[in-house]
Amino acid sequence: MKPAKTLLLTVIISAVLLAAVGYVSSRWESYHGFDGMCLDCHLTQPDRNSKKAGTLVKDITVMCATCHEGVQDLSHPVDITPSMDVSPAFPLDWKGHVTCVTCHPVHDEGYGDFHLRVRAKGEGFCVNCHSDIESEMHKVAVGTAHTGKVMVARYVPGQLDVVLDELSIRCLACHDAIFAGEALVENFSFTLGFHDNNEIGVSHPIGVSYTETKRKYMGAYRNIENLPREITLFGGQVGCGSCHNPYSKRHFELVMSNEGSALCLACHVK
Repeated sequence: MKPAKTLLLTVIISAVLLAAVGYVSSRWESYHGFDGMCLDCHLTQPDRNSKKAGTLVKDITVMCATCHEGVQDLSHPVDITPSMDVSPAFPLDWKGHVTCVTCHPVHDEGYGDFHLRVRAKGEGFCVNCHSDIESEMHKVAVGTAHTGKVMVARYVPGQLDVVLDELSIRCLACHDAIFAGEALVENFSFTLGFHDNNEIGVSHPIGVSYTETKRKYMGAYRNIENLPREITLFGGQVGCGSCHNPYSKRHFELVMSNEGSALCLACHVK
């Protein structure tokens, strides 16, 4: 390619990249970009100088879920009355309920990647409300309000052949069959107290492909599309969050009732 054409191509690519960066940066000035769309959410044109939202056309949860579909799966419950005192820094709605905007500002950028109301993240954010660590250990320990979205798989420290979702890794930090009860799981070595054979053992296997297991044991498992929405697969794999929800009030923090083995039979044919 001639030098003149190379220079021209370089200039064009640079201009496109700069425009893209400028566009993205401008979007983050208000991460939702609701300019000119006030009446999509507000019944009347709101006063920009007022901190009051005014009357909304729908419940906040309904409006948020319009774009953030499925965000409530395996997540901190909303539309509930908190059991503890909540700081004014985390506003409740007119009914005194927790909503999405209790933790996330709508128009302001907020702090961090998740646009939170205070400059804290992980467990440090959770303890703003969940200060009773002893009774709410599971809620604080996971360090995120949206565990259903923590599906990024990574290698387990010290286990180069084991890949688990982030939530399961967090769970096993305590549930290691030593510190917090028995939680023997498939794919781990004996050196850490786990077994790596195909037996279920004390606890249900995790880190295994549901599709591959269904193929291997034909007729023993239900189709993925027929699983209840409460059951989450992490990148197609079974994880701790497939059966347990740290925010659940059921025994053992199950995602759904296991009366009559309903949870087990949701996946297993028999």
